[in-house]
Amino acid sequence: MTVYYSDIRVLLDPEQSDALGGGGWLQDVSVILTDRHDRQARPVGIALLACQARELAFELLELAEHADRMRTHP
Repeated sequence: MTVYYSDIRVLLDPEQSDALGGGGWLQDVSVILTDRHDRQARPVGIALLACQARELAFELLELAEHADRMRTHP
């Protein structure tokens, strides 16, 4: 079953972080999918490591550029 969501949010949630031994923080990037038009669709989310979020961002950019190239221009 495929579920389509109309909204995507990303955020840095302080509750999705861990203290590091050297005094810094390991901060996850939260990705949340929602659909304001479909009350039956429950929000879903995932916490990504920074490297995973960066990889996803690059893949999205690559796909967006490919989709732009597929458009026909008058």
